[in-house]
Amino acid sequence: MKAPIKKKLANGMTVMLLEKPESHHSFIQLTVPFGSTTELETPLTGVAHFIEHMMFQSETLDISKFFVEKHANINAFTTTTSTSYTVLATDDIEPLINRLAKMVLQPQWTAEHVAHEQAIILQEQEMYEDDVYTALMQMSLGGLFPNQLIATDITGTKEDVAKIDLETIQKTHAQMYRPEEMLWVITGNFNADNLFKSMLQLEKQWEINTMPTSKLSYHSDPLKEIGNDAQMSMPIQLDKFAVGVRWPAVKETGRTYIKSVLERQLLTDVLLSPLSSNYNTLYAKGIIDESFSSHFVYEDNFSYLLLMGTGGDEAVAALKQLLKTAHHPDILNDHVFTCAKRELIGTLVTLSDNFEAYSEWLADYHFKEADPDDVLSILAEITLDNLSSLAETILAKTSSLAFKIKPQK
Repeated sequence: MKAPIKKKLANGMTVMLLEKPESHHSFIQLTVPFGSTTELETPLTGVAHFIEHMMFQSETLDISKFFVEKHANINAFTTTTSTSYTVLATDDIEPLINRLAKMVLQPQWTAEHVAHEQAIILQEQEMYEDDVYTALMQMSLGGLFPNQLIATDITGTKEDVAKIDLETIQKTHAQMYRPEEMLWVITGNFNADNLFKSMLQLEKQWEINTMPTSKLSYHSDPLKEIGNDAQMSMPIQLDKFAVGVRWPAVKETGRTYIKSVLERQLLTDVLLSPLSSNYNTLYAKGIIDESFSSHFVYEDNFSYLLLMGTGGDEAVAALKQLLKTAHHPDILNDHVFTCAKRELIGTLVTLSDNFEAYSEWLADYHFKEADPDDVLSILAEITLDNLSSLAETILAKTSSLAFKIKPQK
């Protein structure tokens, strides 16, 4: 797995460059560690996502048209912990880097822009109200993390979105969009040394006014309580479910963080990937089907596992029992563990071929102060006994919750 070249601009921005001479396109990602669970002075939710939308507004330039004319596709997304702006390009990328930096660091906003984006976001929220996956996810997070920001949709509540004004986003932008906190990941057909020299010249045009702020942190109210099972009905044909487990969350960095994530990934794969006998037994009995998926998150202040799919009480009961007995020798199979490990190694080795996924992965590791070069050696050290001990701690001794969506009668 080829490592990117890592450098720092004079303004504090970190730059990761990975040369791909055989590629016909390049991918640019600019990430700021500011997401929906970042602590802010304002109590309003959805501000990070709102600012992401606002970045495409300008008094002097049609931003989307600029990138289209340069044969490039610009996009953006907000998560619980970060916001990223991406450009997929086929031509010269230096003008695109320059424009993206100016867009993010030197926004030109008016009150009319705010009102326009409020209407769009509220419409977006209404569209997702009828989405069964979104409803199941939000119900699950609300049960696992009651009264926490993680339980609120990334777009915020309708009430809060309606209250966001120009002053709020300008002040928040000045506090959170600080060059020294931001990361470029650029992958494609270019000479890394020459591109970085160009960025050193371009950054002279990127001056901004920032406001004093403490180091970015995340919502950290004590997670003392867990919620209850929950159920709702929607106009669907088949029952949907999620079985959720809230894992202990500890702030980790470096090699410790890498090991924790890899262990949880392997544990999930050995238990319920299509490689496992557990999965195949449940599938053969019709308890789960192709819609089944597992989803885990491991962050400083919130960590959880969700098992989601189509099915009713039988599926929920079977999965709850599997989680409770996950540490038993007959559940964690050595052959499946070996296969899962090899498959994960293959995924990691070829990850840089998927520019988007690779950029997200590098950004995650950067903000966790973790070295991607350590991954394969740490993975080699993980044993089945490690997974068994982990399963006993975070699954067998932890209560799981069930969340169901039933067809409306």
